[in-house]
Amino acid sequence: MHHTPNQQTTSHVTIERASLLSFETIRLEVIAEYESVPVQIEQNGRPVDYVVLNEWTTEAGTIERDIQLTRPVTLEAVYTVFHPGHKTIVVVPREIVHTDEFERRYAYDGPLGLSFSGQSIEAYVWSPVAFSIWFVIHDPETHREIERFRMSRSGRGVWHADVPRLYEGYFYRLYVKTPVETNEVVDPYAKAVSLNGEFGVLIDVETAVAEHVEPAERPPLRKATDAVIYELHIRDFTSHPASTSRRQGLYASIVETGLETRARNSAGFDYLKELGVTHLQLLPVHDFGSVDEATRMPYNWGYDPIHWFGLEGSYASKPDEPLSRILEYAEMVDALHRHDMRVVVDVVMNHIFIREQSSLEALVPYYYFRYEHDGTVANGTGVGNDTASERYMMRRMIVDCVTYFAETYHVDGFRFDLMGIHDVETMNQIRAALDKIDRSILIYGEGWDLATPLSPSLKASSHNAAFMPRIGHFNDMMRDALKGSTFNDRERGFVSGNEWREWELRECITGAVQIPNVTVGRFPSPQYTINYVEAHDNYTTYDKLLLSCEDMDETMRLRMQRFATAIVITSQGVPFLHAGQEFGRTKQGVENSYNAPDRINHFDWDLRDERQSEVEFVKTLLKLRRRHTCFRYDTRQKVIEQFKFLPSPPGVIAYELTASHSYDAWQRVRVYLNGTFHDVTFQAEGDWNVYVQGETASLVPIERNPSQIQVESLSMTIIAC
Repeated sequence: MHHTPNQQTTSHVTIERASLLSFETIRLEVIAEYESVPVQIEQNGRPVDYVVLNEWTTEAGTIERDIQLTRPVTLEAVYTVFHPGHKTIVVVPREIVHTDEFERRYAYDGPLGLSFSGQSIEAYVWSPVAFSIWFVIHDPETHREIERFRMSRSGRGVWHADVPRLYEGYFYRLYVKTPVETNEVVDPYAKAVSLNGEFGVLIDVETAVAEHVEPAERPPLRKATDAVIYELHIRDFTSHPASTSRRQGLYASIVETGLETRARNSAGFDYLKELGVTHLQLLPVHDFGSVDEATRMPYNWGYDPIHWFGLEGSYASKPDEPLSRILEYAEMVDALHRHDMRVVVDVVMNHIFIREQSSLEALVPYYYFRYEHDGTVANGTGVGNDTASERYMMRRMIVDCVTYFAETYHVDGFRFDLMGIHDVETMNQIRAALDKIDRSILIYGEGWDLATPLSPSLKASSHNAAFMPRIGHFNDMMRDALKGSTFNDRERGFVSGNEWREWELRECITGAVQIPNVTVGRFPSPQYTINYVEAHDNYTTYDKLLLSCEDMDETMRLRMQRFATAIVITSQGVPFLHAGQEFGRTKQGVENSYNAPDRINHFDWDLRDERQSEVEFVKTLLKLRRRHTCFRYDTRQKVIEQFKFLPSPPGVIAYELTASHSYDAWQRVRVYLNGTFHDVTFQAEGDWNVYVQGETASLVPIERNPSQIQVESLSMTIIAC
């Protein structure tokens, strides 16, 4: 039925909102004195017939009306609504972009971003709701617009332009007009960006990297439990006054050799190599928004991404030269590989820095983010928005970005920030895509159950670990069992004398797998659990112990710190160390140091000297872990068959491990964890040798064939035969 406004009008009519619910239905929100206010709907200026499906008055007093068009919506057209004599508004494609029909019509698997070939640069942009898009060329020096190319629309909402290759090296942006607004934005698939990410740059990144770096082979990794992950912020590593780095705060500083501390101990990259870690997990290197790249101020961790495919420029020697960050990052990864160390990217794709200013929102409004039932933006991340990984093109963007870093820069692992925001299917598609590149690439993340509007069965949370094969999860149960709840400053953990945490710790040290009649289990195999006691978030272990054990001296707190780190390293699973944890790193009591100054966040090389014995203890434990297969079981079955708890008094855990291979020098190993404030003694039958006891860890026996095994308070003892 065709509805035409009659002549009876009211001066108090305002159409507040008009949005497409589907390809047939529009919802209006009207402020008026009465219901059934007549309106006219037009498509490209021509009246459209419709019928009213439903109308009601809301609690807020506005009138909501659902109307059905007699002909399906065409997104290329402009739909407007007006009441005679009143303002015309454009119908916004809002709820429609969340529908299955939208996905069926517009899901796209072809090229996106830039493609370089011959004398042309092919540009592809996805925006089914755009009325027009222009590819705008800017001068790299003056930023002045010098040319624009009208992009043509093809199937599935893809826009294309053929740009002459003579513009290679120039800056570019997209001038996009949608029913919501008109903006000039950076291509979300831009792999090269300018200073502070203001522009995309016409650079063939893949070719530039391939010509500049002849990549070394990835260091060997047979299974995830062979890995030892070390988390480090690029700037922290060289910002301490004692650092002698000539490349402070840069990508290049990570692999700078020949550095020493004031006490002539190893520093910089030499220190990392000596420590014995296998994977370097760097805090975010995606282009982020909180640091001015020109001044490299203020300090920030970088969990505020702007361009996922682009690299952060504040870590480049020349942030105003787009190739600098690209080639220096590639050089860093390659140098790490040449020294047998792998690299992990911290993936922050659960949110964008400022949604309202993002390219994603400008190109396809309302599509890339989740919304609550009341229409408000979801905020399970706690930082203003949640990306909607369950939508086809958001999922595709995540997979594309991860595989791009794996193929172009040859990175070896991906740590997903707030992984629980993402969905199970997306994580499985990432795993499948990376397996085609190299099955040894690690995937793990924070599988927290976050308050985002996604069914619990779909969330990539630790509860659903069994449905995400070969994807690891940070084990927060171990973290809190060791040092006390992260959310209770004063609570103690097992290493600080809280014997009540013993049973939780028993669940964790087994690789968090189910052992019939022994442990409940949390993960399908030890390769799923990322064992840790501290990370960049929250208090460092040392600072937590300052709060929970304020009545104790530094010697006792360091004893607890050492104990916690030792348990992380020797437990079944994948050990994760926060940079400086090995010597009791402090952030001067700052719990959330994401924007604290360098003096809070720096890697303290003087403290590394002062606590050299702590560093040596950790180095030796890591060597023992690497040498002996019993610390690195990779299946639940091996844990069931080769891990056995032994009788022990309350507050003490004792267990025996057996070697996976006959050639292992240690065929049987016993580990004793004493979480009490008094020493305990065990009888030793057989030819046992002591390798770890109290403050000492050794590659050769500390004591041979003892009749009794002494386990000091709040410490670990390891014996083997």
